[in-house]
Amino acid sequence: MMQSDKLDAIVPDRAVWSGIYAISGTLETTLPEVFMPDYAGRLEQARQRLLEVVGGDEDDEAGA
Repeated sequence: MMQSDKLDAIVPDRAVWSGIYAISGTLETTLPEVFMPDYAGRLEQARQRLLEVVGGDEDDEAGA
């Protein structure tokens, strides 16, 4: 497995790295939307749809 200074800083136990990489790879193939350039916009649209369904004041949400 490759050395990763960023991962090493977060998870110093290299024994868990393969699990983290496996989960990361699964997310990339299962949820590609998360890595799309327009993800922030998609997330905001989904948030607005949820607020319409469950109700709520956006001002209240921002203060929470």
